[in-house]
Amino acid sequence: MAETNAVEIQGVSKFFGFGEYAVAAVNETSLAIRQNEFFTLLGPSGCGKTTLLRLIAGFEFPTHGAIMLNGENIAAMPPFKRPINTVFQNYALFPHMTVSENIAFGLQMLGRPKAEIAARVSAMLKLVRMEALANRRTSQISGGQQQRVALARALAPQPKVLLLDEPLSALDYKLRKEMQIELKRLQAETGITFIFVTHDQEEALTMSDRIAVMSSGKVLQVGDPREIYDAPTDRFVADFIGETNFLEGRITALEGGRADVELAVAGRISASVPDGFVPNGAVTVVLRPEHATLCEPAESHIGGTLTDIIYSGTDTHYHVRLSDSATRFMVRQQNKPNHTAAFGKGDAVGIAIEPDAARVLRG
Repeated sequence: MAETNAVEIQGVSKFFGFGEYAVAAVNETSLAIRQNEFFTLLGPSGCGKTTLLRLIAGFEFPTHGAIMLNGENIAAMPPFKRPINTVFQNYALFPHMTVSENIAFGLQMLGRPKAEIAARVSAMLKLVRMEALANRRTSQISGGQQQRVALARALAPQPKVLLLDEPLSALDYKLRKEMQIELKRLQAETGITFIFVTHDQEEALTMSDRIAVMSSGKVLQVGDPREIYDAPTDRFVADFIGETNFLEGRITALEGGRADVELAVAGRISASVPDGFVPNGAVTVVLRPEHATLCEPAESHIGGTLTDIIYSGTDTHYHVRLSDSATRFMVRQQNKPNHTAAFGKGDAVGIAIEPDAARVLRG
């Protein structure tokens, strides 16, 4: 028997305003989030990801549709009755309380016995590695430590699902990277389903088991990080996740999940196609910059003029103006010790593409 999903969003819409002024923050969205999964809602500001999180939490109610928690429709259930906790962007800690008191607060509100509260607080302090600061006020600890306390407080009642609304956005870069690893560890150790909201693509790729990319209130694609990055099916997804080259063309042959594409800039390329793809006129091919290298013009079907070379530490970005003079293409190559560039600005270059790297977008 198949295991019930932790959370299912079934045809959910959320409108704000009325009549002709109504705006759909979430529009006919459906999702299935598995048990014990680190699931991320990813998209730009205003795409509907935070509204969807608030619908799951019960802070908003859907205009229509069902929200299932372990098979039960909780769409009309008030938030305090849902076995779901939320970690907010600002943590919402009590500055006059100690670390231990903050962790204990929710359990006290639930009327748990004192012995159980003491045991859970001790377990949570150990889980987030804060035992030494148990009696320190939260106003006297760092931002990263406050984030750990907020997590411990949310995890203490052992919720079925933990919602995280961009909880790392206020941290500096180095601390944010450390906390990404910490969050992933906590999710693995507790086995609780985490639903994480972020606009940071790197953060989503680093932490998630699966990602739902959202735009304009809709989910465009769901998949694991490698699938989302290497096999986008939608132009928005391909453009939003990382750096991307787009090439326009038309398919001249299609067989076995691969297409021969005649490019508008002159030249041909072999590209994979999405499942069930049906060619209909012009197509767009997507290619990541790190999946291409510079070569001599005679060694490639695609070529142009090298217009810029940008060194960024670990990589060098080569900007090429293709033969039509309008299309720009970027090649990213990892830097190696004592490496000498083979090409300079103004040189004619070819672009060699790795096998299976190019992909035709759907629509």
